[in-house]
Amino acid sequence: MNIQRDLPVTHIVIGTKAQFIKMAPIARLLQESGWPYRLLDLGQHGSITPGIVSDFGLEADHLHVLPPGATVTTYSQALHWVLAAISRIASPRRALSAELVKQPAGYALVHGDTLSTILGLHLARRLRLRLGLVEAGLSSGKLFDPFPEELIRRHVEKRANMLFAPDDVSAERLRARSLKGEVVSTEYNTGRDALLLIAAKNGRNADRQQTFSTVLTLHRAETISRSSRLREIIGHVIRLAPEIGRIRFFLHEPTRRALIRANLLEPLTDNSHFELVPLGSYPEFTKALARSRYILTDGGSIQEEASYLNKPCLILRRTTERQQGIGTTAMLTSFDVETDLEFLHAKAHDGSISAALTPSLRAARIIVEHLYPRAFPVAGD
Repeated sequence: MNIQRDLPVTHIVIGTKAQFIKMAPIARLLQESGWPYRLLDLGQHGSITPGIVSDFGLEADHLHVLPPGATVTTYSQALHWVLAAISRIASPRRALSAELVKQPAGYALVHGDTLSTILGLHLARRLRLRLGLVEAGLSSGKLFDPFPEELIRRHVEKRANMLFAPDDVSAERLRARSLKGEVVSTEYNTGRDALLLIAAKNGRNADRQQTFSTVLTLHRAETISRSSRLREIIGHVIRLAPEIGRIRFFLHEPTRRALIRANLLEPLTDNSHFELVPLGSYPEFTKALARSRYILTDGGSIQEEASYLNKPCLILRRTTERQQGIGTTAMLTSFDVETDLEFLHAKAHDGSISAALTPSLRAARIIVEHLYPRAFPVAGD
């Protein structure tokens, strides 16, 4: 990789697997163009991020803000991790900057609405780096739903210098709030290029003979933190199962623990309509999405990926901050079996990635060219 040493270094702050996946196209663009960057890893998913570096072919200057360790899967681990991160961010600025900031320093980039996002904000401020927020402007319109994601996103949006919205609607929402940061629409979410980068690596038609019916994921705090809500969702999926074929349930570790607390794990294990599997690598998961007929999820990122794959997606939530696919490939669950089955069956087809949807990295390019307009002209088409 031929790095141009005189260019400002972009510091990409990551914490969760999903954040890293959506930031990977930016890192790939920087790498392919010889623009210097480094990853500042907060370690929320510390056991997973090395695999993502490999999956996307990154030759990263990968620094661990906290010592690398296990992925946070419990509330007690989360509390310990947050306190450790706060302590680290509050450490002497000069030493922290000398360790983490590569000169000439450019922007710090954070993503989304997680605890890592808000910690990344305060790390960037401590390091005196200007901040760009990727995937800004999404909103459910409800301050406490989803909680705490909506509050985190709004908090960071108020303080970012650059706000990169995944679409024009989100950009206009940000402009209406008269925030201090410059608002830029990236035209589409960087998650699309992440998916397509991996799809190109996998091969579009790989393993199509292994097609099965449905992918199920549940991981949001609003779902798994309350046993009553989790029971409602699982009960609904069990009622749908006989009509939508075998369901492959990808289990995040916090979800598995929540199922045990709610006395739901054993009934699902014993149900012939379900196959419970641990969450694997991103390439393997994208293969499963591509082979599925239906997608059931409470995750916004998977809602978007379903739209890119042209798959019917039932969103197992009462509200969503994302509009990607709504009215076409995606629908919020009604919790009425007949209504939800009608949607799934009506939208079911042999979905596949369009040949036109190659990983152009245009969203990533728009981000970089707006961060450093003096160094790089803004793309005109």
